Amino acid sequence: MQRQNGSFKMMRQNATRWSAAILLLCSGAVALALLTGCEMPKEPTSPTQARVEVSSPEALESLWKSADKTLRDYAFEPDRKDRAEGVIVTRPETSAAWFEFWRPQPTPAYTWWESNLHPIRQQVTVTIQPVTAQSIADQPIVTDQAVKASQPVDSAAASEASAMVSGYLVTVVVDSYRYSLTERQIDNPAAALRMFSHLAPTETGQRERQSVAGRWLPLGRDGALEEAILQRILRHYNRDNSKVAASH
Repeated sequence: MQRQNGSFKMMRQNATRWSAAILLLCSGAVALALLTGCEMPKEPTSPTQARVEVSSPEALESLWKSADKTLRDYAFEPDRKDRAEGVIVTRPETSAAWFEFWRPQPTPAYTWWESNLHPIRQQVTVTIQPVTAQSIADQPIVTDQAVKASQPVDSAAASEASAMVSGYLVTVVVDSYRYSLTERQIDNPAAALRMFSHLAPTETGQRERQSVAGRWLPLGRDGALEEAILQRILRHYNRDNSKVAASH
């Protein structure tokens, strides 16, 4: 009986050691994955956009629906949709926290940590603008100016060509904001209990509620999210547009 008890205790000790080792290994792997590349991403200096070939009104409708579907995939609710202007603006939405597994998690690691340490909200603007032959002609082209000037120009043909739509330019802009509260005056231990209350005066001596004292500070554009949204719009469009083409 004593041998059995001793064997049982040894088995429990070994199981405990293995469990601790596995937990430590998993924790280290998670920490390494989160800290890898945990550097503040640079704000993009150029627009995040792509030119899309649209051959029919059905294809344009498919492109518009692809943009709307993509925004909802990322938990952004459209607030303004203007087809005449070709723009979709979403409502400001806070980034997902670590426990909100049903929402897309922020990337890269720096953005993930920032979203879990501070309230971060983002607003997306998607524009779908036609690309005409005139806009392409306006782009700088290296050519011989003398030869170019000697060529006759048909104004009617040029006007007709400028009105032709050769595609659509899809541009994605994601503006990020961080929530900030005015600092409160805490001059004794008891006042710390009123740190987040309007009873604690601000630095200027005023008593304001958080809803009044709080403000959203602009952080700039989120280039990683812009690129992710743009690529998903293109994937949705290519898949849906191929179905539309196959049905005709």
